[in-house]
Amino acid sequence: MAGIDEVAPSRVAMPSADLKTLLSRAAIVILSALLLFSLLLRLMNYEMRKDEQLYVPPIRLLDNYRLYEDFFYNHPPGSAWLFHWIGATIGSDHLLFSGRLSVFLAWMLFLAAIGAITYSLTRSGLISWCVAALTVTNDLFLTQTGMAATNNFLPLPFAFIGLGLFVLAVREGHPKPFLIAIAGLCLSLAAVFKISAVAFIPPVAIAALLLPRTCRFRDRLLHVVAPLAAGGLVGGMPVLIPLLAAPQRFLAHVAQYHTGPHLQYWRTANAPGEEQAVSLMAKLLLAQDIWFSAAGAVVITLLLALLLTAFQAPADYGKSRLSRVLNGPLLVVAGALVCSAAMSLLPTPSFPQYFAPPLICLPLGLALLFGSLAPETRTRLQPVFVGATMVVLVIEAPRLAQHIGTAVRPDRWTVTRVHEAGVAISQRIAAAGAQGKVATLSPIYPLEGHLEVYPELATGPFAYRTAEFTSQDLATWYRMTSPDRIAAMFDADPPGALLLGFDEVLERPMLDYARRNGYLPSTDLGFKDRYGSPVLYLRPPPQ
Repeated sequence: MAGIDEVAPSRVAMPSADLKTLLSRAAIVILSALLLFSLLLRLMNYEMRKDEQLYVPPIRLLDNYRLYEDFFYNHPPGSAWLFHWIGATIGSDHLLFSGRLSVFLAWMLFLAAIGAITYSLTRSGLISWCVAALTVTNDLFLTQTGMAATNNFLPLPFAFIGLGLFVLAVREGHPKPFLIAIAGLCLSLAAVFKISAVAFIPPVAIAALLLPRTCRFRDRLLHVVAPLAAGGLVGGMPVLIPLLAAPQRFLAHVAQYHTGPHLQYWRTANAPGEEQAVSLMAKLLLAQDIWFSAAGAVVITLLLALLLTAFQAPADYGKSRLSRVLNGPLLVVAGALVCSAAMSLLPTPSFPQYFAPPLICLPLGLALLFGSLAPETRTRLQPVFVGATMVVLVIEAPRLAQHIGTAVRPDRWTVTRVHEAGVAISQRIAAAGAQGKVATLSPIYPLEGHLEVYPELATGPFAYRTAEFTSQDLATWYRMTSPDRIAAMFDADPPGALLLGFDEVLERPMLDYARRNGYLPSTDLGFKDRYGSPVLYLRPPPQ
């Protein structure tokens, strides 16, 4: 009996411990599913932004038109072709839905990469989940940067994967050429979506010449530099092909527009509702608001706590605390943080979404520092991670749960309402018997209704509004018109309808044309967006 009494408590305790572990894992799975579902609902319900008038139309335009040649597009081709491919793959005629779905898939890739790479560095599933949750709850990612169908979020997963795989491949004495090649591929793919992502390439390229430290320089060239360059070359092909095929046209769209007419426009414009920062001080204040938001401040606090804890650990094997903590991989991540932060401050004007790239360095920094600690220290710090994550989740819960009520009403989602608005416009034009293209600075609506738009206005107001600042030589590379020339364009090819009401100043010449030529206004269209209530001006029947 004594033997039974001695064994019985352990037999009772073991299932209790197993049950506790099972319940905690089930809670994490349920919470993860809720976070992802909330993220999807927020994406589908986020109010449409003006920038999407540039990024979404290529989903349909690329069926019949050539990028850069037949319509204006002032960014690298990655987002245009990705949105177009996703739309063709799922076979949906809901354009905004296809673009937002592409961003959600990028979110899935980002979170999966954070989990996998963080786990490789920490061997802790709980810490990996906390790091991913802290990323999801970042204020910047839950607004236009991570919610709109633009190119702002798309490069982040690829930059993170490239940086993370490079760190994993060189942190030991023997480099892993295959991982390094994939890292180069992903870093270049990030720049295919947004030019500012090149900020992550210099620190990795320099590190390729120095890491691993135990390798000879010749071995680094062969096993680190060569595969990194090969992967980068392959990943950069979507940019290299149009650049080599028509360098002047490509640079005019992707580079010269931003350093010329775009910059001059924002120096003189007074656009209400825009959060642009022009001066260096304004940029720094904007960066402070973004980088030190609730989630950002918590992550930075955790980073400092881990760094101080690592410095307090005793030196081992003849290594000083400084050399042990500030190792090669951590310095690579720090270099990427500095370069991407500097790049965020470089464009003029600056917008909130420009300050997103440095944030991808924070999960890697957390994982590297936590993974460098002794096992007993990690165990002590684990509750701190969990507590910090819970605090941020509670703070951001109202924002994340904002659209839960629409889960069973997809007809109320923004992406659905925008498509139905396009269909309604198409039906109204068909009922009036109006023939011709639709003239508008909001081309998503007519394109959702399978209507034809003017190529000069097919990607929104961006080339049109900067026309007065665009030199004649530069304008020859753009398919564009201007407020002064738009009436002549309409005279040569009269529009079947004009969709106005979103920008009183820019639309003034179009409204004057509609009134002068007797177009019939139709106001009850059943929708509006954050920029105004639309009015459809229908071409009068021939007399």
